[in-house]
Amino acid sequence: MSDRPDLAQDYKPISDYGVIGDMHTAALVGLDGSIDWYCAPRFDSPSVFAAVLDVRKGGRFQLSPVEKFTTKQVYEGDTNVLSTIFESKEGRIKLTDFMPCFMEKGELKGLQEIHRIIDCEEGESGIRIIFQPRLDYARGTTSILETEEGCAAKNQSYQVNLASSVKLRVTDKSVLTGEFRLSKGARAVFVLKWGRTPAISATRYETSKKLSRTLSYWKRWIGHVKYQGPFRANVVRSCLVLKLLQYAPTGAMVAAVTTSLPESVGTLRNWDYRYSWIRDNALSVLALSEAGASREALDYARWLINLRRHSKEKLQIMMGIGGEREIPETTLDHLEGYRRSSPVRIGNAASKQLQLDVYGILADYVYFLHTLGWTTGQVYENLVRYSADQAMKEWQSPDSGIWEIRQPKTFVESTMWCYVALDRAIKMARELGYDEDWQRWEPVRKKVKSQILSEGWSEKKKAFTMIFGGEDLDAANLLMPLVGFLPARDAKMTSTIQRIREELSEDDLIYRYKVDDGQLGKEGTFTVCSFWMVDCLTRLGKLREAEGLLNQLMKRSNHLGLYSEEIDPKTGEALGNFPQAYTHMGLITASVHLEEARRKSGLIRYAKAISNKISGR
Repeated sequence: MSDRPDLAQDYKPISDYGVIGDMHTAALVGLDGSIDWYCAPRFDSPSVFAAVLDVRKGGRFQLSPVEKFTTKQVYEGDTNVLSTIFESKEGRIKLTDFMPCFMEKGELKGLQEIHRIIDCEEGESGIRIIFQPRLDYARGTTSILETEEGCAAKNQSYQVNLASSVKLRVTDKSVLTGEFRLSKGARAVFVLKWGRTPAISATRYETSKKLSRTLSYWKRWIGHVKYQGPFRANVVRSCLVLKLLQYAPTGAMVAAVTTSLPESVGTLRNWDYRYSWIRDNALSVLALSEAGASREALDYARWLINLRRHSKEKLQIMMGIGGEREIPETTLDHLEGYRRSSPVRIGNAASKQLQLDVYGILADYVYFLHTLGWTTGQVYENLVRYSADQAMKEWQSPDSGIWEIRQPKTFVESTMWCYVALDRAIKMARELGYDEDWQRWEPVRKKVKSQILSEGWSEKKKAFTMIFGGEDLDAANLLMPLVGFLPARDAKMTSTIQRIREELSEDDLIYRYKVDDGQLGKEGTFTVCSFWMVDCLTRLGKLREAEGLLNQLMKRSNHLGLYSEEIDPKTGEALGNFPQAYTHMGLITASVHLEEARRKSGLIRYAKAISNKISGR
C-alpha cells in the first residue's frame, strides 16, 4: 500500500446514502463507498464515524477506486446487504457492505461487526482506503495503532479494531490512508469490530459464512410479507427498513438512524431521532402486521407491558431503546452540523413533553392485537385501561401535539386521539366484560367527539383546524378517517381533505402546517402526510387518483427506495433524519389499503357483471 491523503471536503446529499444494520445499530454508506455515520454498540451510542455531521472532524471509512469512477448502489435482493459498484477506465469493482445478522440458539446475534468485501469483477483496479475513526462523537483524540491483523483505533474509553486481508501501514496516528491493487477475480476483506476484544485476523471472522447466513436471515424474514400489489418492491424495502430500525433485545424501534440531519438547511431544526417514540413505534409495527409480518407487534407489546410492570410512573411519549426514561438533550458544539446546520444535538427534550396522541395510539394498537386474539387481561389493564383513564383525565389539557410544538396548545388532532383511546377501550371493555370501565368512559367519549365536531371545525375554512377556535390547517387531521373518527365521505371530512390539498400541498407533496411554530427557517414538506392523503383518497373511492399520487411518491425515494423525513418541494432534496420509520410506515399502509380497496372494487365489478349476465342485461 502507498500513503495518499485525499479526504473529501464536501457534504453528500442525504439521498446519496444507503443503510446497513444488524438490529442493534446501523451505518450510512455513501455512493462513494464511504461510511459517514456509525454508532456502536447501539443506535443511540456515541459515533465512530460522523462525517455526515462534520465532513472534516467527524471521521469516515472509505473504500473506492483511485481512478475517476461512476457508481451505483443496490441491495442484494430483498435483504439489507448493500452493494456499491464502481466502474472506471481500469475496470469494475464491487463493494459489499453488511453487518452480520442471524439467529443463533433462538437469539438474534449482534456481533458489532461491519464487513466490507471488495471484488474486482473486470480489469485491474487501484483501491484507496481512508480509515479515519473519531470515537465518541469526535470528542477528544482518537489514535490509530498498527497491529499484525490490521490496526486499532482507541481513545480513553472506546476502541475499534480493523482487520484486513491487505497489509495496512499506519504512518499517521490520526488517519490511515493508502492504496492497493486488485486484478480480476481478486478479493480484499475488511472487518471493523467494536470493543476492546483481542484483534484477530480477517480470515478468522469467516466473512463469507456470515454473509451467507445474513442473506438467508433477511430473505426468510421478508417471506412473511404477503403484499402482492403493483408497489411490492417499495413495500418490501420499507418493511426491511422498519425491521432494520428495530432494536432486537427489546423490540423498540428508533425513529431514524441519525441525529441532527436538518429539516431546513442552515437553521436550528435539527433533532436526535435515535430513540423510540410510542407513536412511531406502534404505528410502524402495525404497518408490518398489515403487510404480513406480525411478530414485531407482539415483541413491542411485551416490551411495553414490561415497562409498565416495572414502573408505575406515567408512560413517556418516547424512551431510550433499552427503556431509559432519561435522555437529556445536549449539543455538540465542536461539530459544525450537516452543511453547517448547527447545533448537533444528542438526546431529545421532547421526551418530557405531554403528547395526548400516545393514549389513542396505544389503545388502537392493543385493540388491533385483540382483534387477532393476542391480548390478555394483563395487556388490557396495563395498557388499555391506563390509556383510557389518562385520556379521560387530560383530553382538555394543552399539549405539544404530534408535531412536538414546544409551546403547548389545544390541538384538535391530539383531542381526536383521546377519542380513539376511549373508543377502543370501550370496545375492548365490552368484549372482555369490564362493564364498570366502559360505562364511565362512554359519556366522556361522546363529549370529546361533540367538542371536536363543533369547536374543532371552522365554518370559514370549511375544515377541521389545527387548534380549537383557530383557522390554520393541520395535515395531521388527515388521520381522522384513517382511525375511524369520521368516514372520509362525511361532508366535513371531505371538505377538510380538499382544503388541505388546496392550502398545504405543493404538487404531490404536503406541508404538515404553515403556521409559525417558533422555529427559524422554512422546513420542507413532510413526506408521510402525502401517504396519508393517498389513504384518504382510497377511502373516498378515488382509487385511480390514489394510485397516481402513490406512484408519484414512489419516485421521490432515493436510488435504494429509502426516504428521509422531509422533501424540499422546489429541489426534491431529502431533508431531515434518514431513513425515517414514519415515512416508510406511511408507504406500507397506503399501499396495502389501496390494494385491498382495488381488490374489493374488482370483486364488486365482477359480481355485478355476473349478475347482469344471469339476468340477461
